[in-house]
Amino acid sequence: MQLDISLDEVKDVIKNLSDKKERENSSRLISNSKVDDRSVFHVDALIDIQKIITASQSSMWKALRSDPIFTAPFEETQEILSEYTYDKIKLIILNIDIVGSTNLSMNLPIERVSKIIQTFTQEMTKIIRLYGGYVLKYVGDAILGFFNVSSDHLYTLCINAINCARTMIKVINQGFNPVFGQYDYPEIGVRIGIDYGENVIVKYYPHVDKIDNLLVYDYKTIQKNSDLISGKKPVYDILGYTISIASKMTTYARVNHIIVGQLIYDALSKEEREYFTVVDINPENWNYISDETGSIYKLYLNRA
Repeated sequence: MQLDISLDEVKDVIKNLSDKKERENSSRLISNSKVDDRSVFHVDALIDIQKIITASQSSMWKALRSDPIFTAPFEETQEILSEYTYDKIKLIILNIDIVGSTNLSMNLPIERVSKIIQTFTQEMTKIIRLYGGYVLKYVGDAILGFFNVSSDHLYTLCINAINCARTMIKVINQGFNPVFGQYDYPEIGVRIGIDYGENVIVKYYPHVDKIDNLLVYDYKTIQKNSDLISGKKPVYDILGYTISIASKMTTYARVNHIIVGQLIYDALSKEEREYFTVVDINPENWNYISDETGSIYKLYLNRA
């Protein structure tokens, strides 16, 4: 009380120091972090990337030597999405796409290629879950994942998503490709796009083929006969500008690089932004407008 400054000024100084300390502790973008479902925190020391690489490599060896059983985590994803039906929700969307799958298909039997793709999706799924994300769907040799975002923890979750992508690239380079080298198979790479924004969760019901022996094509008929779909388990999906952008922006990434949208970039600290450089894209090819700036939505590629 003896200081010649207001209490609000003191609180601002304390908050700024606290924010700076948090960034210093967690910003090893550069380090790895973990989110346990809906709690948000960094536990960098608990992430052993070498173990993840070794385990993924072992999975690829086993897949190429035997007939493993592959699973998908969609029940967990559906349970999460069911809580937000028709709600607008802010999500970080991560899209990872294999580069080189066509080369694999041209040089290997389709049975081998399918095992490689399935093992890839399994191991990338594990990594997404490890960092607190969920897998929405597999689209051919690509994976769409998401991180549920609280505005209070946007910075932390952006770091988690970026670190997740970094770990994925390391698994490809240090885990999978050495196995392919032993078999004299072509190597693969990945492109990863990450963006943030508002989406909506939508619900679909399984198609009802017939009502009173008549084919059903219109929604109103199904509504009048809602008892036919009662008890049917709905399917949830994510629609929105962000999920569309994340998928399209991935094509502008270099092989084994991460490309992020402007909203992700803006959430990072000044030091972390130095690890990214703006992507120069012809406006004729990329003409998405930012709602916040009113200008072309910028993309940023991580430096080598």
